[in-house]
Amino acid sequence: MKSKYLTFGMLVVLGVFCLGHSAIAEDEAESAIRQRLADYVAAFNSNDASAVASFWTEDGVSVAGETGERTQGRDVLQKEFETFFGEKADARLSGEVDLVRMVRPDIAEVEGVTTLFVSDAEPVQSSFTAILVKVGDDWLISSSHEQDAPQPATPYDALKELEWLVGTWQDQTDDAQIVTTVRWSANQAFLIRSFEARFEDRGISQGTQVIGWDPLSQQIRSWSFHSDGSFGQGTISRHDDEWMMKMTQILSDGSVATATKIVTRVNDDTISMQTIGETLNGEPVPPLETVVVNRMSVPPTDSNLESSR
Repeated sequence: MKSKYLTFGMLVVLGVFCLGHSAIAEDEAESAIRQRLADYVAAFNSNDASAVASFWTEDGVSVAGETGERTQGRDVLQKEFETFFGEKADARLSGEVDLVRMVRPDIAEVEGVTTLFVSDAEPVQSSFTAILVKVGDDWLISSSHEQDAPQPATPYDALKELEWLVGTWQDQTDDAQIVTTVRWSANQAFLIRSFEARFEDRGISQGTQVIGWDPLSQQIRSWSFHSDGSFGQGTISRHDDEWMMKMTQILSDGSVATATKIVTRVNDDTISMQTIGETLNGEPVPPLETVVVNRMSVPPTDSNLESSR
């Protein structure tokens, strides 16, 4: 049943490249589609089945590419939404549009990728093609066709959206200064993050994180190793302008820690990092403050690390 839900969040971001008709008319259509579909996504993420269904035509149809399963009709779709929201109240959708083509002033063809986020499962990504029609003053979804997103041809293709991380970064917390360097491995198969934390009362801690594409599970994965003997692994996925890292760490004393880190690219030289849902041996840990990380213009050395303390 995922096709009915993956295609519903398909139009979060629109980059419209229109051919034919006047530029003014197409700009107006683009603006209307942007606003209409932004409202649609808000309705979905608010679990409002009736509101989401209203964005479809009365005979709108959703087709699952792999199985050919069809769900047709606004009323039928609304019932599907109600069932889904009842079972997955925390579900969220995110999407990117690769192409919008104006077939006629009242018909648009859209292609892109959408991702379904549910707390008890890994994010699932699909590609879609949809037809939108203008009915009165509104743009409605007439049909959508989705299938599993194609597998990246190379590890670099899967990781290139994270290429902006390459470089040296520094963040300062109340009790530590942390310097991180991110680089590509040979053949750009992995991103390798090396980090060093200097604590006021605990000396120096170092570690390495390897970020790579798992072609079997079709997701970005992470493995980390720390100088105190702890190690961990997790998954990384994109959610709009944020990156979500779900991590599990085995500590040096055998304890198990879990956390989700939300990484936001503020601009080319600034990252914010928030840790949520942290646990230690299954018990919740008080939340940490959001940390701001800045790109360093000068590579780190022992001397400038000491002088910046």
